[in-house]
Amino acid sequence: MRLSKQERIGVIIILAVVIIGLGIFLFIVPAAQTIGTSITNRDNTQKQYDAAVEKANQKAPLKEQILEEYKEGEHLADMFFPEMKSYETDAAVREFLAQCEANVVVTSLDVSAPGTATLSPSFPTESEVTYALKQYASQGAEIEEAAAKRILRLGQLATALGTSQTIGASTAEFIVKAQNLDELIKFIDEINNYVKTESGVETRKALMLTSSVTLEYSDVNSKYDEYITELEAIAEEAGKAAIDAGVDGEFTYEIPDSIEPEEPEEEEEVTIENTYYSAAVTLTFYSIERMQNPQAQLDAQDGGAAA
Repeated sequence: MRLSKQERIGVIIILAVVIIGLGIFLFIVPAAQTIGTSITNRDNTQKQYDAAVEKANQKAPLKEQILEEYKEGEHLADMFFPEMKSYETDAAVREFLAQCEANVVVTSLDVSAPGTATLSPSFPTESEVTYALKQYASQGAEIEEAAAKRILRLGQLATALGTSQTIGASTAEFIVKAQNLDELIKFIDEINNYVKTESGVETRKALMLTSSVTLEYSDVNSKYDEYITELEAIAEEAGKAAIDAGVDGEFTYEIPDSIEPEEPEEEEEVTIENTYYSAAVTLTFYSIERMQNPQAQLDAQDGGAAA
């Protein structure tokens, strides 16, 4: 069957529409989807690139900041001891005793195994008397400028120092013997004078001494006790004399400037135990591991700049 001219034109138009539609679905739509995905990937890559550029721009200042912070805190650990084995603690005790200028003898040295200790900041607080009338009288009054600054400073210190920290610690226990209390106290004061020279720098070391020393001046106390006993006897004797004499009204009795000493009692036998003072002492060495220098690691992160 022959198609007319108009029918042939209609068929051609239909075929063209079908071809165009198929071309759109087969080529244009996938290409558009691919373009959309590429645009999304491009935007994401651009964001990643921008972030990488920003990070790279911050890398050098951040590196300098880390190195500066390390330099500021580099020597903070110098005042502490490195973590020590028992024999190293024993050597540290002997080094401390060698520097000690007090005339003492140390016995019964016992060194513990390494352990830990907790350090926490402590701030002194002044006690204040409070009562209702005082609160009413001072109500609405402004705090003095000096007191306000002190409160602010204590708050800043508490925030900066933070809470308690657990660090390493090694202890040594021993007995200290001295001929008199002055030498014993001088030994205890040595804790404040313990300075070690390391790398040409004198550093006060983190060392704590705990002692059972009690200051008892028995000689002075015994003299006062004897004097009080004599005074009580004199007062009692004077009172009895006043009663026996029937004295009315006021009665005065002059206390002598000095009291005749009694006959000395037989002295006890002097032994070696009562010729010196002794105290149990615990010496604690605090330890913090020294921070490693970050220079090599930072250089490695720069792509081996250190090489």
